[in-house]
Amino acid sequence: MSDQNPQYPRYPSGGEATGPPAYGAPIPPPAYGGQPAGPVVPYASWGSRVGAIVLDGLIGIAIAIVPAIIGVVILASTSSVSSYDASEAYTAPYGGNPLGYLFLALGYIALFAWMIWNNGIRQGKTGQSLGKKVLGISVVRQDNGRFLGAGAGFLRWLVAQALGGICFINYLWPLWDQKKQTWHDKVLSSVVIRVK
Repeated sequence: MSDQNPQYPRYPSGGEATGPPAYGAPIPPPAYGGQPAGPVVPYASWGSRVGAIVLDGLIGIAIAIVPAIIGVVILASTSSVSSYDASEAYTAPYGGNPLGYLFLALGYIALFAWMIWNNGIRQGKTGQSLGKKVLGISVVRQDNGRFLGAGAGFLRWLVAQALGGICFINYLWPLWDQKKQTWHDKVLSSVVIRVK
């Protein structure tokens, strides 16, 4: 019986690594659990990554907009300002029914919960946010091609938020990086690959 680990089929019995397949080569079949084993390519294009971010953002906005609109309508209909007067509006910004503020807060909470679930937990467990699923790309570990898991997926999302807020170049980095990684990919040792 071989002492090879079955999840790394690219290592021959002599123990030397054969390396990842050439760019554009088919991804090897999964070793177990429906996830590919070993490093995987081809890497996702920058355009497909941006498209996935845009799709995820649009879905998040659609989720948050309903309670936000309800909140704005409630606030507008119960505001103490009867006619438009810029000085009066700025001196009394807290007029209106508190229920309106509650709906606005619910909109923000819904958006935040969506981002954590979709970009952290779901993407960590399945490799794909909903936007990535539509565009056929997936986030995996660069060393073995497995999904990150919910905890590492959430951490990747947090690092992306921190680095994206500090310097937008994080999101441009895949344009010239050999593995098309962002900085948050490098921190978590992840890559984004094409799956269809």
